[in-house]
Amino acid sequence: MDSYDEIPYDSTPVTETHPDRLAVVGRLFGIGVAPPDRCRVLELGCAAGGNLVPLAWRYPGSEFVGVELAARQVADGRRLVESLGLTNVDIRQADIMDLDAGLGEFDYLVCHGVYSWVPEPVREKILDLCAAVLAPGGLAYVSYNTLPGWRTKGMLRDMLLYHTRRARTPAERLTLAYGFMEFIQSATANLDAVNVRALRQQIGRIREAGDSYLYHEYLESTNEPVLFSDFMAGAEARGLAYVADTELHTLFPATLGDEVDAALDGIGEAIEQEQYLDFVLNRNFRQTLLCHKEALGERELDLEAFESLAFFADLVPPSKVELRRPKSQMFGRRDGESLRVEHPLTKAALVHLGIRYPDSVGYDELAAAARQAVAARGGGRHADEIGNLFGELFSLFLHQAVGASTRAETFPRLQGKPKASGLARSQVAAQLGHVATARHTTLSLDPLAARLITLLDGSRDPAALVEAMCADIVAEPSLAPEWAGFADKPERLASRVREACERLLALFAAQGILDGGAVEDRNAEAVTNG
Repeated sequence: MDSYDEIPYDSTPVTETHPDRLAVVGRLFGIGVAPPDRCRVLELGCAAGGNLVPLAWRYPGSEFVGVELAARQVADGRRLVESLGLTNVDIRQADIMDLDAGLGEFDYLVCHGVYSWVPEPVREKILDLCAAVLAPGGLAYVSYNTLPGWRTKGMLRDMLLYHTRRARTPAERLTLAYGFMEFIQSATANLDAVNVRALRQQIGRIREAGDSYLYHEYLESTNEPVLFSDFMAGAEARGLAYVADTELHTLFPATLGDEVDAALDGIGEAIEQEQYLDFVLNRNFRQTLLCHKEALGERELDLEAFESLAFFADLVPPSKVELRRPKSQMFGRRDGESLRVEHPLTKAALVHLGIRYPDSVGYDELAAAARQAVAARGGGRHADEIGNLFGELFSLFLHQAVGASTRAETFPRLQGKPKASGLARSQVAAQLGHVATARHTTLSLDPLAARLITLLDGSRDPAALVEAMCADIVAEPSLAPEWAGFADKPERLASRVREACERLLALFAAQGILDGGAVEDRNAEAVTNG
């Protein structure tokens, strides 16, 4: 475990492990899952609590236990817990091999980034614990690298392990690994074979991900990808059943194309079909949900339960949204991917969710708002075609373009004197370089954004924030090096800082990390006749 003390694992929210998100899947499969605000959660390999602590902050009525072997990460996590004054989260230093049913029952068990990266006895113990501590209606989340898809990534791992074989410390291995990747990029610069392009792309992704990912994914002594069918054989031997993977759209091969659907037709057993789907997709990573066999029933999605959920989305609409008639239009994700949406009701619903984000809106309220918008924009004859809304919304949910929650929620917005949440301010004080958002994602911070959060204690209005930020930048130019030349031009500096503060405050509000007030509707002007 020395490598994890010297090069800590990046400890950030893992969106797919949020108990509300897990509860949604459980509800759709008819499993009697516990509500997120009154549950017990166990995380194996919790690192510094970056995934667990934001959940404990959000759900004071729930209990969270994290187990981590690396002493440095445990200490870091405990400091954050102490700074927040949380009493419902316990980060323990312990070996997974020493755990047993004495931990008690848990409604949700999370094991992210551990299973493939530990020796076989520990992998067996993880499945033992899933069976031993999971409540009757509980869900376990386990992520792991899968065969045969991971073999493509494994080629680079083999090269790096060879090149760094004589390194004596983790830091030295990292240095050698980066040097080798530069060698590969230089040596293959004029080669255009498919495998070479894939290798260069892989190196590019590693550089973006940083030291922690490079070391623990490619340079650790253990990284054992497994066949999904082998993983499930071990789970089933312990009385556990396969619920789904977090990529729910793969439950419906037709969403991947008619050819995939036809090829998998006739492969009746769910585990066998999933295994062949891995072959078709060359899937290299899974996030699998397990439960006790007796909790699952027929393993069929309850579509009626979908209407009992609340929804949230932050999609970018086209400049003019056509609501008078069905017309295919593209809505963009923040990551640049686009999705095609056809029906006026669905488009109106997505615009409404964009305005309300990060709030979650109940299905009935969302449908009513969409019908009203469509009727008001000349699409009255389509306003009652609720089946189209249901179908497209369900497809968007399956593809993770629309999120779902077990209940409707409204998050704080901007107010006259903005205030960041205690969680955000504690994470900035801990110099993590990021904060957890309301939707359990990671918002990375540059020095300027981090400094602004420290000032958001509810005592300053926007003008006072600009004044304080200007003073800080003059005193500490490294906060905004590009503005260093404005130190003797206070009006120009104030103008730049004002623009930056407005942008950052809007971002913080949209990510749900502020307390209080009301925020201006974004995207409201996007709904037009087209």
